Amino acid sequence: MQIEDIQTIGRPRLNTEIRVGGTALLLGDRHTLVARDLPQSVLERALRRMDGATTLDRIVAEEPALRREVADDLVASLDGLGLLDDTALPPFRSGSEVILELEELVEARCETTIYRNPFWQTCLAANAPGDLPQRLATGMVIENWHFLFRESYFDAPVLSYVPNTAVRLLLNEFFSEEYGHDEILLRSLTHVSLTYADMQDAIPLPETMALCNALAYWAHNDPLFFFSTLGLLEGQGMKEDSFIEACTRVGMDDGFVGPLRTHANINIDAGHGNLTRLIFQQIPAIAETDVRRLKAQMPLFVDLYDAFYSGVWRHYTGDAPLLRRVSDL
Repeated sequence: MQIEDIQTIGRPRLNTEIRVGGTALLLGDRHTLVARDLPQSVLERALRRMDGATTLDRIVAEEPALRREVADDLVASLDGLGLLDDTALPPFRSGSEVILELEELVEARCETTIYRNPFWQTCLAANAPGDLPQRLATGMVIENWHFLFRESYFDAPVLSYVPNTAVRLLLNEFFSEEYGHDEILLRSLTHVSLTYADMQDAIPLPETMALCNALAYWAHNDPLFFFSTLGLLEGQGMKEDSFIEACTRVGMDDGFVGPLRTHANINIDAGHGNLTRLIFQQIPAIAETDVRRLKAQMPLFVDLYDAFYSGVWRHYTGDAPLLRRVSDL
C-alpha cells in the first residue's frame, strides 16, 4: 500500500481491541489484519505497543523485523480506518507570540494599501474648508452606520465561544460596550438631514457588505481568525481618530463631528483597540497549522478593509445620489 502526503503519527494509540484469530489479527468487530511482510507475532507486539505513550520510532527500533516503511504504511492504514489516535502534541506557539506576528503582517500590508488609500490621504492632508468635502465625510459616516448596524452579524456568533471562558467573557464585555453605537452615528447623520427612515431605505455599498459578510463568515467558521481582525477594526494603538480630526480642522459643524468624537472616545477609553491582544493572551497554545492559516488569510482581510475605504471614496466623491435607496429600485 502506497501512502503519500500523510503526516506520520508520533505516538499512535490503537483505539480498539486486538484478538488473535488463527492466521489473522482481529481489530474490534469489523476489521481483520493479515501479516504478509512480517511474522504475525511481531505485528501483534507492535500493535499492542501502540498505547499512546510509546513513540513509533521506538516501536520500530525495538522490533528489527518491522521495517520503517512497513510501519508507516501500517499506521497510515489504521489511521485511515479511524483506529488510531495521536497523543503527541502538535507543534504550537503561545497566543501572545502569534498575535505579534500577525500585527506585523497587518502593518506591512497596510503600508501598501490602507495607508495609501485616497480617502485617508485626503483626511491626513485636510487643513482648510473644502479640503475634505462634506459629502465625502457624510458618506463615511453613512457606511460606518451600515457597518455598525450590522455588527451583530459577526459579533453574535462568537459570544458563546466555548473553547475559552476568559475569551468569552472579554467578547461579551466588548459587545455590551459596542451595542447601540449605530445610534450615536445616527445623531451625526440627523444633523445633515438624514433620518432613521432614510437609513433604513438605504443600501450599503458593495464594499461595505463584502466586509460585513467576510467578518460574519469568519466569526461563524474561523473565530480565531475573526479575533485577529479586531485590532485593526477597533483602531489598535490609536489615540485620536484621523477622520474626526480632519473634520475638525476643516471646520465642520460640531453637531456633525460631536457624536463621532463621542463614539471614538468610547472605543479609546474602553481600550477596544487592545481587544485582540487581550484575547490572544488568554490562548495558551495555537497549533502551527492554525498559525499558517491565520497568516495566509490576513492579506485578504486587509484588502477587504482597504476596499471599504476605496468604495467610500469612489461613491461619495462622485455625482451619484448620496443614498442608494431601495425605494428607487
